[in-house]
Amino acid sequence: MKNVGLRFSGLTLLTFNLLIFYSFMGSIATCSAVQIRRDHSCVIQADNSLVCWGLNKEGQAMPPSGTFLQVTVGGHHSCAIRTDKTVACWGLNEEDQATPPSATFLQISAGLLHNCGVKTDKTLACWGSNDPYWHPEKDPYLNEWKHVKTLGQAEPPSGTFLQVSAGGRHSCGVRTNHTVSCWGSHLSDPPILKGKLGHSQSIPPSGEFSQVSANMNSSCGIRLDQAAECWGGFGGLQPPIDTFYSQIPGGGRMRCGLKTDHTVVCFWSQDLPKSEAVRVPNSTCRCPIPGLKKANQCACTTSPSHTFSKLLETGRGHACGVRTNNTVVCWGYDPEGQTFPPRGLIAKSSEPACLLYGVHNNEKETQFFIININTGSLDVHVRSRLDENHNIDALDIDPFNNQLYAASVEGSLYKVRNGAQVITEIGKMGFANIEALSFHSDGSLWGWAQGTGLFQVDKGENNELKLPGKVIIPYTGDIKLEDVTWNREGTILYAVENLEQGSRLWAYDKSRNEVNFVCPELMGSLKTKVNALETLQNNTLAFVFEEKKNLAYGVINVQTCEMTTRGEIATVYNQVKGIAWPDCRHGDAVK
Repeated sequence: MKNVGLRFSGLTLLTFNLLIFYSFMGSIATCSAVQIRRDHSCVIQADNSLVCWGLNKEGQAMPPSGTFLQVTVGGHHSCAIRTDKTVACWGLNEEDQATPPSATFLQISAGLLHNCGVKTDKTLACWGSNDPYWHPEKDPYLNEWKHVKTLGQAEPPSGTFLQVSAGGRHSCGVRTNHTVSCWGSHLSDPPILKGKLGHSQSIPPSGEFSQVSANMNSSCGIRLDQAAECWGGFGGLQPPIDTFYSQIPGGGRMRCGLKTDHTVVCFWSQDLPKSEAVRVPNSTCRCPIPGLKKANQCACTTSPSHTFSKLLETGRGHACGVRTNNTVVCWGYDPEGQTFPPRGLIAKSSEPACLLYGVHNNEKETQFFIININTGSLDVHVRSRLDENHNIDALDIDPFNNQLYAASVEGSLYKVRNGAQVITEIGKMGFANIEALSFHSDGSLWGWAQGTGLFQVDKGENNELKLPGKVIIPYTGDIKLEDVTWNREGTILYAVENLEQGSRLWAYDKSRNEVNFVCPELMGSLKTKVNALETLQNNTLAFVFEEKKNLAYGVINVQTCEMTTRGEIATVYNQVKGIAWPDCRHGDAVK
């Protein structure tokens, strides 16, 4: 008995030391060794383009242009499914996690340094790191892990799946028969201690599930009766009981769930003062959670009046959700601004919605803004916060991918990226005094340069604009056009000119190569000058008028020559030089 007691004591001491070791390993794996953190968020906004915010050290919060169906965020990278169902990834790529396969996908999930997706044939594909993510040669504390070559988190099983989720060093998926399969690391790597330290994150419970989500070191699933169950994480993380869920997203170390009544609950296995990230806005908290054995687990649930339609993937210490009015709110820790989504952000939903982009430019500053057309009150939300005057006088959006472009008076062409938050110069257009830009329905970019005339910029094979442009109709006279816009069919180019009294609306018929005046009486009766012009989806024309205090606008039906809408928006950003209306019909609604 004495020898048995000694062996037990030795095993206990070994287990205790390994617990300390693995706890330490879990912390340095995401901090000192590779500095991988989930400190950014992304969402598809109302015009199907992407917007990201938060940490951008590796470009993970700078999405590409285009229209998208789904987006997912990883450690220092992000991926999204385009409307043609191909995948685009951006950010850190040292493990090829930002190099997706050339396949089409129904759903994807970004993990710490790897990704997995359900292809259109319902089989799985994973890419990125397949090892422990640690580099022992760079850290003396990791020498004991040198023999661990792969963990297998990027080696999915065969079969067909409905949904997949990539976590830290493991992945899980829901098969078409609703059972769950997981692969990759067990919580107690290396495998010599499998099963000794609680239920592994890679060994799911039996039964049927509708969805699964993988976190850093745990997994959660929602059963067909909408009850939730979690496993892994030393068995210490469990959702509140007697609660039914419609979504539990994956992500970082914290957990939040969308309940079937559209309220949100966040739960965490620490005392509340140590995990303020679970404090959802307008929530009440319980510590401990009734019915759970873990005495130090807390849960915060929003009030019945504070409802959500969707949760975004959680970060290391923050979370974000889409309210039922499609606005985005975030909570938790925000050293990188990850809890501050762009102003006026409206997420894509099943309800039709759209944005109007604009550029304000005066002698002091240039700022890009959006206006949410479908909200109850029209407000100007400045997105760019540029610290200098770029002299932007022209703005329009590519109808094929909703990429926003702007041109300066000096002749520089810019891409306006990430939901109008930043601009990037892409080249010189070859003309000075550019006053207007407008995309044709064939994808070419047209514009007006004062003293030069009407010009065109074609696209190359890679869908990029080929600079410089070429002059289509040269003109060096006294006519000064403020803005131009093609109709939706690409047959008529409208142009507005301000006169001493009233304005004049030109119409250039491309097929006939002739110019006529449109609605002369209405345009001549305008009391204020027109600064910007854009064609709306029903081929009516939106005008922005020159005002000193507010942003004044109007809509004209060119078929009946009637001003159908006239109004003002109270804002200091009223010197509008260009407006752009995206094609919000791109893509399906994001569910």
